[in-house]
Amino acid sequence: MLFVFLGLWAIGGILLLSDGRSPATRWLSGVAFCGGCGALAALMGDYVMPYAVSRNAGEAGLRLLTIVQNSLSVTQYYGLPYCFVLFAVHYRTPALLRGREQALAVLLLLPIGATLLSVTPVYPIPYRIALLWVLPYLAFGTYLVLTRREQSLSLRRNHFYTTLAVLPAVLLCSVMNYILPSLGYAEMWRYNTWFILIAVILFLIAILNFGFLGIRVLIETRKLDYTIRAITSGTAILNHSIKNDVGKMKLFGDKIRAYAEETGQEELAEDIRVILDSSRHIQEMINRVQDQTQDLLLRKGLHQPAELLDLLLEQLAPRLNGVTVIRRYEEDAEIECDREQVLEALNNLLTNALEAMPLGGELEIRLQGDKKQVRIEVKDTGTGISKANMKRVMEPFFTTKGSHRHNFGLGLAYCYQVMRKHGGRFDIASEPGQGTRVTMGFPRKAEGRKHG
Repeated sequence: MLFVFLGLWAIGGILLLSDGRSPATRWLSGVAFCGGCGALAALMGDYVMPYAVSRNAGEAGLRLLTIVQNSLSVTQYYGLPYCFVLFAVHYRTPALLRGREQALAVLLLLPIGATLLSVTPVYPIPYRIALLWVLPYLAFGTYLVLTRREQSLSLRRNHFYTTLAVLPAVLLCSVMNYILPSLGYAEMWRYNTWFILIAVILFLIAILNFGFLGIRVLIETRKLDYTIRAITSGTAILNHSIKNDVGKMKLFGDKIRAYAEETGQEELAEDIRVILDSSRHIQEMINRVQDQTQDLLLRKGLHQPAELLDLLLEQLAPRLNGVTVIRRYEEDAEIECDREQVLEALNNLLTNALEAMPLGGELEIRLQGDKKQVRIEVKDTGTGISKANMKRVMEPFFTTKGSHRHNFGLGLAYCYQVMRKHGGRFDIASEPGQGTRVTMGFPRKAEGRKHG
């Protein structure tokens, strides 16, 4: 039980520290906390109480320890299903709860309050009475978690591991804690250790590799935001420092070149041209880096994604030799966006897709949506990205394209910035030899008009 107590409270603490602003995360940490209370009550019964008796703690001391132990048990038995169903509601349908969270929390407390007031003493737990509301809470919460749907591959995988770590542990422990005791089988909760052990292992695997409740994504997003802010600041300082010196190089270089041409010194004039070309290249490089890392100011308007995509495909037509373009426009809603920024981001994605298929292939562009988002998906049949590189593709200045002089590894970081500014999502899924799929999800606006 010591492992169960430490493991559950550690998970609860990690969840709160990682994303304590999320209601779903807070309620799931409540599930872990309540479960840990039950384990702590068991530890008190097995070790603390016998030790207190052996040390002659006295009647008052033993009574106090009994009250603490019973309170911990009641917290576990009544608090766990309550926190679980609220976690499930927030996890499945957060948008429907805006402004109703407190009312729902109070409403779900009523059966617990009725049980506590109608049955005395409150401990031992009246299992058969408690099951009248515990079973509906568990069944409804399980249904909500299982029926959640995700569009992107990364979020589906995140949901899979969240479900795998939470549902079996909660349901199996509930069988041991409520159903079997109601049938006369005592102390079956001692077998919960194995269920919790598996849940902790799954939690650690998920949060370190794939994500749990979006926490790994959140950590990586914060890291990427910090990196981009640092680069933005550093690039601005670098640009300011270099611009003046490059200007001086150009000014005096032009004067020397003019003098060399007037005096017929062709070799000197050629050398100066090389210097001037290098200075222009330096300034151009700094400008391009700054353009793709600076903090974006959006000028939003309503635009048709299909029109933006068709415009870019027309511009890229000379590069489409050997590439079959498949357009699947299943959504005709307008999106509220900055036209130029979105065009630049889409151009980066389409260019990356074409560069991944030097010998030709299929470029599939899908436009679809649901109640929450309008999604633009760009999929190629190129070389794909290795698992090692997938962890770094969003990092500024990281590139898989070698040392091409015009590639700074900023395209995907810029796309991420654009989508973050629009309050949308940016997801990448790829496997070596299977191609890459990139999805840009824009929030659906209520005022967005339908066409067609």
